[in-house]
Amino acid sequence: MVFGRRGRREDREAAREEERLALFAELAKRPDTVCPFLGMADARTEYTDGADDRHRCYAFGDPAELSAEQQTRVCLQRGYGNCPRYLRGVLVIPTEELEALRRPPPPIQPRAAAAADEPRKRRGAPAWLFGAFVVLLLVAGIGGGTYWYLNNRVSSSAASATLPAGTELKAELVSLSSPAGSQQNLRATAAIGATQAAANTTLIYVFDLSASTLNGEGCGDDANQDGKANTPLDCEIAAGAALNEQAVKNGTVAQVGLIGFASGATPADLSGADKRQALVEPDADVNANGTPDVVDAMDSAFSGTRDQPVGFRIFSHGTTDNTTTDFSSGIQAACEILRNTDSANRLVVFLSDGANRGGDPISSVPPCDPAAAFQTFAVGAQASCTQESELGNLQAVADLTGGTCTSVSDLAKLPEILRAVVLPQITRVELTVDGGDPVDVSDSASQGLPLAGPAEIDIDHDIAALGAGSHQLCLTVFASDAGGTGSVQSCSPAKQDGGPLTTN
Repeated sequence: MVFGRRGRREDREAAREEERLALFAELAKRPDTVCPFLGMADARTEYTDGADDRHRCYAFGDPAELSAEQQTRVCLQRGYGNCPRYLRGVLVIPTEELEALRRPPPPIQPRAAAAADEPRKRRGAPAWLFGAFVVLLLVAGIGGGTYWYLNNRVSSSAASATLPAGTELKAELVSLSSPAGSQQNLRATAAIGATQAAANTTLIYVFDLSASTLNGEGCGDDANQDGKANTPLDCEIAAGAALNEQAVKNGTVAQVGLIGFASGATPADLSGADKRQALVEPDADVNANGTPDVVDAMDSAFSGTRDQPVGFRIFSHGTTDNTTTDFSSGIQAACEILRNTDSANRLVVFLSDGANRGGDPISSVPPCDPAAAFQTFAVGAQASCTQESELGNLQAVADLTGGTCTSVSDLAKLPEILRAVVLPQITRVELTVDGGDPVDVSDSASQGLPLAGPAEIDIDHDIAALGAGSHQLCLTVFASDAGGTGSVQSCSPAKQDGGPLTTN
């Protein structure tokens, strides 16, 4: 009985071996301009001559989607051998499989013939000698990187983290080239997962309604029907509606609220019920007009000249004073609403087109209790995250709450930028060498940032050549999802002569 099970197991192993060798024999037929790890989503060995949405990377793990630019510039060029995913893939691939990519394997022998030939094979060169020969081939094929790996055995640099709304974020340092003059080339990867459709976030929209929002170029036509088209206020409304649409589509937001502020703040009533209601579901439509109630309230936002009240016209009339711009009033109003929610994540989208000129210092207001992340936006050509104010600026609001600040000088782009707030997205990548000041290397990513997920990027960045001795490199990837912001850090020791930075 034991022998029978062993024979069946050997049969299965032989079948898998035959299938594996056939796969790599097929891949070995490719021209040297096509990466062997490139395949179609439904056919591992097939590919097309140009960029194709069905292409996937099979270097390691689950087949990964590829951007058209990455396919054209990397996967379908002779330079694919410098790709971080390729380098990682060849480090973990069995040596005989890698050899199959360099030359077709010999014909597969039937089991009986292979067994009869076994004594002759034993009289030949020992297996370890063949393995050593393969290692030499690897050294020649990938520039000495495998030799460095075999003799240094660095720990894996792969790191992962979970963003507030459950999105997976990954980073990994892959390789460091040998010095070329005064520089060395660093390669790394980062990835962010897809939206986790769990309604565990309360989202508060905070609109600047001060008098300046009626002046200057904007977008959104005449969203609030006040007779003035494409103002900054119209653009705030259009952007808020786009974000709410995305929140409904994602299924990540349980409740939404809306606040308008100038020198004071007022929450919008989001229900036609007798009692004012500050929180509703993002797709609630009590008046059954086909538009979410929170968007109806956005569309009713109004501003005016200095000393005229500002606020919302429906579902009940709510106004506040309009003599200056007071960030603290908008922050306090958002925190007050958030005290009435049980959501695990609390997110505030805070927009303003001007400087903070009144009220309490920012440093005395947040964080909310319970805490909330504020994603702030400086909207318009005259606005800035770091605009000087002794009361604090939009960057300070973000820093004090664990959020980020984004300057949007071209207001026509605001709706799409705001829509991404509830999408998983990689926002920034930083590098430190030996614990020094972090350097923003976002421009070295294979795709522009911010980048919505699910997505993967390669980082190709030149650093100053390392000196003698031991060094440490750390890559930090910053990201956000519907619940707020987060980051993951990948660190690895490195030496002057470079080499792989991970065992994965």
